Amino acid sequence: MNKILNDKIKQHVKLSLTEDQVRQDSSTKNIDKGNINADIKFREKSIMFGKLWFEQSFRIIDPRIKFKWYFKDGDLVKKNSLVCTISGDRRCILSCERVALNFLQTLSAVSNSAYQLTEKANKKNIQILYTRKTIPGWRYAIDLACRKHGCLPHRKNLRESILIKENHLKCIDNFSQFIHECRKLNKKIIVEANSIAQLKDILQESGIHRVLLDNFTPNEVRKALRITSKTKIELSGNININNIHNYLIPGVDYISVGSITKNITATDMTLLVK
Repeated sequence: MNKILNDKIKQHVKLSLTEDQVRQDSSTKNIDKGNINADIKFREKSIMFGKLWFEQSFRIIDPRIKFKWYFKDGDLVKKNSLVCTISGDRRCILSCERVALNFLQTLSAVSNSAYQLTEKANKKNIQILYTRKTIPGWRYAIDLACRKHGCLPHRKNLRESILIKENHLKCIDNFSQFIHECRKLNKKIIVEANSIAQLKDILQESGIHRVLLDNFTPNEVRKALRITSKTKIELSGNININNIHNYLIPGVDYISVGSITKNITATDMTLLVK
């Protein structure tokens, strides 16, 4: 593990351990000292991701804790599978259990969602993007969970590229002049369109790298594709695992899906002392 990655993970985990007041755990103060073994099992089928965060959740408190993993990050784990056995100080394991599971459950759920969507879209040569709708403070971890299966960020942060959405457009008096000034920044320019008429106006401007068709129906997407040529097309707006098949349309380049990182249902798993 490179130092930058290790430092970022430690920083993230330390904040969570401090938030939970792990070193002041009232429930374990009177537990007898000694070592235990505990098994982590997945109670549903899911991609696994988050080993490093899980391990650091214990090792920051006690570096002697040991782990035996039966799967690696990115593996598809079947329901009721044993994924890890941990061994060491019983007080540490009991106190750190919740923080460790929070990381493993959440990051596995995100990675699983990204995996399911990219698996479908890759067959049509369409790139799935995750958005900035992330848990505050978790973006670095979520980025790694998504990238494990080829799901890329729409943009990592506000600095990275220029995205002109509906509210921006309402604040721009001269769109042509605005785009002219944006081109001087030498950044990718993405403009949101909410209708075919608006799309036609946007396409009149040069230097726009991508148009985001927001909340278009599949039929509207097909109409839009007939009037675009060189400009890359991205779809967005209430697209999810249940309806994405309707949007895998030839000519679409990207689909951004907010639910990957926003509507997270943690992967169901348990940690039980043997």
